[in-house]
This record gives sequence, structure tokens and C-alpha cells, in this order.
Amino acid sequence: MEISDRRNICQLVAGILVSDDLVTEDEVAFLQRIYRRFGLPVEEAETVQPIEAGAASATLRQLPEQVQAKVVALLVEAAIADGVVDGRERAYLLVAAAALGIEADVMEQRIATRLERLDEHGPMSNPR
Repeated sequence: MEISDRRNICQLVAGILVSDDLVTEDEVAFLQRIYRRFGLPVEEAETVQPIEAGAASATLRQLPEQVQAKVVALLVEAAIADGVVDGRERAYLLVAAAALGIEADVMEQRIATRLERLDEHGPMSNPR
């Protein structure tokens, strides 16, 4: 995957993390793990320019098709990183879903399922 795509994904993750105007330590750690996973300097996470919900759909559609669904799943993980999905995070996820033709009720079910399994499994990007 191109470095620009990896950075865009990190910016999308940052966008959903800041969308509720509260970034917890768990969310900061989540973003740092994503930077490491993509082989990017973790220090970049401190100065990342989050992509707002309005621009998220265009950014998602610009990513390679084979990673788009994985990125949406990653955004769900980011939204639950603090254990709560705020209404603004939910809206971000619905924008992302719509960009890829995922029905809103399907996205709502994904969110609900992950929240139900959160206590048991934790965030998928940080398996226990």
C-alpha cells in the first residue's frame, strides 16, 4: 500500500477519534498502534491532520478498493476504542458507510455487535 494511502487511513482514524471533541488515552494509544501497524513514525500521530466527516467519503473512495472495507472496520474499532460510540462518531461511521454503499442499518448492526463484544475481546487492534 502506498505511503499516502497509509497516511490517509491514519487521518481518517484521527478524524473519528476527534469527532466527539474528547480524545482519551486509550484513543491516543489506538492511533499510535495504527501508525506502527502501517510502518509510519509514531511521532506523526501528534501532528496528524484529522479528516473531518464531510471529507471522509471522498478520502475513502480514493483508497484502493481492496482496502476500503477494511478501513471501515478499522474506523468502527477506532470509534469503540474508548468504550463509547458518541453520536458524532456514529455519524462519521454512517458517512463512511454511505461512501462505500453500506446501508445505515448494516453499519448500526456492526457498531452494536462490536460494542457487545468489547468487554469480551477488547479492541481488535489490541487483542488481549
